[in-house]
Amino acid sequence: MFPLLKANFQLQKYLWVWDREQLLEKEIQVGKLEREKNQEVKQIKEHELHKNIVTVTELKAKLHEEKMKELQAVREGLLRQHESELLRVIKIKDNEIQRLQALLTTVRDGTPDKVKTALFTEAKEEAKKGFEVEKTKMQQEISELKGAKKQVEEALTVAIQADKMKAAEIRSVYHLHQEEITRIKRECEREIRRLVCVAINNSGGLGGRM
Repeated sequence: MFPLLKANFQLQKYLWVWDREQLLEKEIQVGKLEREKNQEVKQIKEHELHKNIVTVTELKAKLHEEKMKELQAVREGLLRQHESELLRVIKIKDNEIQRLQALLTTVRDGTPDKVKTALFTEAKEEAKKGFEVEKTKMQQEISELKGAKKQVEEALTVAIQADKMKAAEIRSVYHLHQEEITRIKRECEREIRRLVCVAINNSGGLGGRM
């Protein structure tokens, strides 16, 4: 009877030691798995953060390129307007030179009455021309200012719309990445809880045998 009890006690002691070792091994495995999962989550977060930074940098570069193209288009438009104005002024000066040459010929070769009439006509035309030139110049300046203002406003509107679109795209990408990180984190937490439950159940089995 006593040898049987002693053998039973020895068996229970062996099983307790074996269960204890298994439990410790499970705890070590759970700790290792938890560290691995935490490291994996950390790496995923770092990777997603890097992707977000790259995406934002690329979007900023693209936006800057678009703005530079728009400014270049505005500059080219203003340059064309300047060239057109320059050609107009050259044409006016050529006509003025021709008119002055004709007046000089009249003064040199004409009679006093013709000279007087020519000078009076020239003074009248000069006054009219001066008024028309100033009027045209002011109208041209007003037109150029309006055109430049409109182009700047249009470029600003396009830039604002592009900024809004890029900001919305960045927010969308960021939210998607955050949702993916949250999902992975939840899966890791569920896996850790499952392993902890397994370890606890094993510990409960050990108590039952004791």
